[in-house]
Amino acid sequence: MEKKSVAVTNKKVSKYIPEEISFSILSKLPVKSLKQFECVQKSWSLLFENHYFMNMFRNNFLSYSDPASLMVRVFENKKQVFYHFYGEKYENKVKLDWLNSSEEVDNCTSMFGFGSVNGTLCLKGYVNYGQIVLWNPTTQTTKVLPPGEAESSIPDNAKDYADVCVLSYLHGFGYDHVRNDYKVIRYVDVFIESVGEYTEDLEEIISLGRMIDTKFGPSWEIYSLRSNSWRKIDVDMPYSLLSYGTKAYMDGVCHWLCKTDSTVGSCLVSFYLSNETFFITSLPSDVDYGFDVKAPWIKLAVLNGSIALISYYKETATFHITILGEFGTKESWTKLLIVGPLSCVERPIGGVGRKGEIFFIRKDNELVWLDLSTQMIAELGYKVVNPHIRILTYKDDILPIEGISN
Repeated sequence: MEKKSVAVTNKKVSKYIPEEISFSILSKLPVKSLKQFECVQKSWSLLFENHYFMNMFRNNFLSYSDPASLMVRVFENKKQVFYHFYGEKYENKVKLDWLNSSEEVDNCTSMFGFGSVNGTLCLKGYVNYGQIVLWNPTTQTTKVLPPGEAESSIPDNAKDYADVCVLSYLHGFGYDHVRNDYKVIRYVDVFIESVGEYTEDLEEIISLGRMIDTKFGPSWEIYSLRSNSWRKIDVDMPYSLLSYGTKAYMDGVCHWLCKTDSTVGSCLVSFYLSNETFFITSLPSDVDYGFDVKAPWIKLAVLNGSIALISYYKETATFHITILGEFGTKESWTKLLIVGPLSCVERPIGGVGRKGEIFFIRKDNELVWLDLSTQMIAELGYKVVNPHIRILTYKDDILPIEGISN
């Protein structure tokens, strides 16, 4: 039998990988991994300054597909109405007329957060008063949350001599995958708003005030659907007095934007529902979040599995999209793209679609959306009368709300 010989060469195999190939591979990685690989070679440390690479990265980042639809709440004839938009280009619209027969939901005037959690939305009452309701539009079931510890501990006879106010600032609604439980976290402040006219009530008022200061100064409470109860948690983390568009949930972590008086300044707080720990991430230096009238319109969003900031600068009519690579690391914020100028924008609307679409009211009062990947604008098919619109992403789920509490 004839033996085949194999040629042996001393020529070294090249370890060089063409830049086009390495860029193609790296552009598919998340920001956190890219930041970690910056030390491999000098050119990789400058990836986010390379226009060729950033074009590849943006195209890959915005090419994902998500089956989520939209839940839109508007006011018509001084009454709130919910619409469900779905389809590849949100071309289908259904008005949820049955909703108004639910007194619990009808009393809630705001959808909380960025989107649904396993098909469930969190609704809350007017401003920072009123009840909190969990609502699954697919199964048409609701769950009214019970009063928290703050409300339950106020003496029944307190109303005879004082008006006690409980302000509840919702900060998060999400799913604790470790305990298979839905949770809600809020910041609570209790104070005496006014007192009675009779001086003989002074002793009771002083006693009530001491009880509130001792037991219910500003504090955090967390609700568990499994136990159907609230409990106070001992954490010292920044809180936010703003609501719509400044909160988001992703993978067991609740996030919110806030502005502190400390050296941290404007920041993102990330709270883990499973172990009740948190991270603070300072916002990028070019983003001035807060109450300054010159500050940009800024909202928090989830974009392709990343926490994102969407800022709108009225002076330049441009949207800026920035994504976070790693919690707790300010340097991991990366400017993904700038869209505009868009002279047709009348008012931006908080909320981002399944592919990162940005919604805003056009100057002709049409509700429209901007596709970030193509930078094309399309109409949603709704003429805005009242500008108080809320838009959330929604994914159907037939799991009953009450099913988890047993």
